[in-house]
Amino acid sequence: MTFLSRLLGRLIDASTIVGAIAVALMMLQITADVIGKFVFLAPVPATITLVSNYYMVVVAFLPLAFCERGNGHITVEVLTELMPMRAQHHLGAFATLLSAIIFALLTWRGWLDAVKKQDIGAFIMEQGTKVLIWPSHYLLPIGTGLMVLVLLFKLARYLRGGEDAATTTRF
Repeated sequence: MTFLSRLLGRLIDASTIVGAIAVALMMLQITADVIGKFVFLAPVPATITLVSNYYMVVVAFLPLAFCERGNGHITVEVLTELMPMRAQHHLGAFATLLSAIIFALLTWRGWLDAVKKQDIGAFIMEQGTKVLIWPSHYLLPIGTGLMVLVLLFKLARYLRGGEDAATTTRF
């Protein structure tokens, strides 16, 4: 599992770096657009399309696995904290399994949607500029697919050694 944990850790780190770069590029492009619009009366073409169809999708979906690795997603423990630790342990594994199933379904449907958008060559026209948007549709299944891998890795650790699936962070 050491090789898999290192590989998964590197994939998570790479997707997080891509997300951070997207935030920086989005800020630069929006700043350039505002300056161009109000100072030079010439906004940067396709800014709205690129921000909403590329940058925001990268920022929202690629770092999902990073957040899961650090157990940063929202959890509500109103009732579970009253249960015995053993029950909390198994309930955490069940929640991880359920999350993996849901994210796997999101990955699958997202992939089908991305293939469909690629087949039709989806694009948006903005200020006379044609912007292909079908590649951005692959970002959702990439992000959710990586999330599925993290969840399955956590489940494997739980099944292998009884480690708490909900709090596994070492990879």
